Amino acid sequence: MVQISVAIRTRDEEEQLDDLLKALLGQTLLPSEVILVNNYSSGAALTFFENRIAELASLFKKKRIKIKLASFPDRDFSHAYSTNLGIFLAENELVAMTNAHALPISPQWLERGVKHFKNHKVACVTGYSFPLENNRSLSRLSRYVYCCSERIILRFDWTSTVNCIIRKSLWDAYPFDENLPKIIPASEAYGCEDYDWSKEMKARGFKTIVDPDFSIFHSHKSGFEEAKRNVRIYVTHRRIQQLINRLERPRKAYTRLKDHEKPNSICF
Repeated sequence: MVQISVAIRTRDEEEQLDDLLKALLGQTLLPSEVILVNNYSSGAALTFFENRIAELASLFKKKRIKIKLASFPDRDFSHAYSTNLGIFLAENELVAMTNAHALPISPQWLERGVKHFKNHKVACVTGYSFPLENNRSLSRLSRYVYCCSERIILRFDWTSTVNCIIRKSLWDAYPFDENLPKIIPASEAYGCEDYDWSKEMKARGFKTIVDPDFSIFHSHKSGFEEAKRNVRIYVTHRRIQQLINRLERPRKAYTRLKDHEKPNSICF
């Protein structure tokens, strides 16, 4: 049976995290471990979070799923580092990435994503992020329209660490680049290190699969406000992506995890 790790990035999202963890317990393909990566600004918040995870851990032990918790202070946060930390701590070749305020669209989420890795040229599988509002009644037509609009914006050459599965061996060769903000300053606030990763994989002869069945419910705002937010950041993202497209390939990427001892993590 295929073994897969799930790494979840979280901050101050205990209520949403409960729903996500319960959704993982209902998957047709269960992960062998769940890695929680959180950045907190106060010791009190971290203590509360650890206690809540300890309460939920018993549910996972019944299904022989490990839970690991790795925490670091806010001042050390970057999109690339938090992603790298989750993958670094994973014990399996396949690692799924998502955020605590996301939910799989179906119990087959992991199973549908994993099937693509029968092709050894697949570096990553990614999917769409449907609006979280009224998710139970989202029709197939609504999903189709949403997928079409995201394809227009994102093209086919992309990866989103809000929702993806990657090969850890390829991450070992090219982690998400924590130095990208030094090359492209705007990426510090807006990310796009996942876009850089997919471009590098393509340059190395691998490919990314975009599968609508491997999608999640995820949004920062509701309804129309979320749509307006996406429009506002679209222009900025395209500018960053255009600069990333100009980088010479293949290239090297940096993570400080390669320079230090293995970070501390708690196993429940």
